[in-house]
Amino acid sequence: MKKLIWLGALLWCIQSHAQVTEFKNEGILHLKIHNGMVTDLTVAPDLYVGGMQLTWQYGVVPGRVRLGATGGSFYTGKKVQALAGPTAALLLKSFAAADYGTVGNLHLSLEHLWGSEKQKLVGGGLHADVLNRIALGLTSHYDYEWKNWWIQSVIAIRLSKPKETIREF
Repeated sequence: MKKLIWLGALLWCIQSHAQVTEFKNEGILHLKIHNGMVTDLTVAPDLYVGGMQLTWQYGVVPGRVRLGATGGSFYTGKKVQALAGPTAALLLKSFAAADYGTVGNLHLSLEHLWGSEKQKLVGGGLHADVLNRIALGLTSHYDYEWKNWWIQSVIAIRLSKPKETIREF
């Protein structure tokens, strides 16, 4: 038990000295590719939905919150349509890699999107960001105009180049 306490204290010290590399005070641009279904959760057949979005966010609270905008196109109901709106991300957990910073994070996204066919979506998702390059996630949005749910999986690829980190000794 004593060894376990020492190990926990050591890991806590390593994590507290790790460099913050996630949710910095800078802009970030992701290309999101998503697919899933549009459903009203009844016996009616579910529609396929898939598409791409560009999402730009800026770290307004370093190490915690990013705000931004998203826009893109999607395919559903045999039509290509568009959507856009504001987005936010809240950092839930960073995964430290000793003194090298972090290897990833878990964050919650929130969005309010307006579509070209009068869609009004509100929702968000849970995302795992790996090496600040690729994010995988599951999202759910409720369309309060058409009274249905959009449930999707997402893969996001970072397009913007991270700022160089200057390490102080």
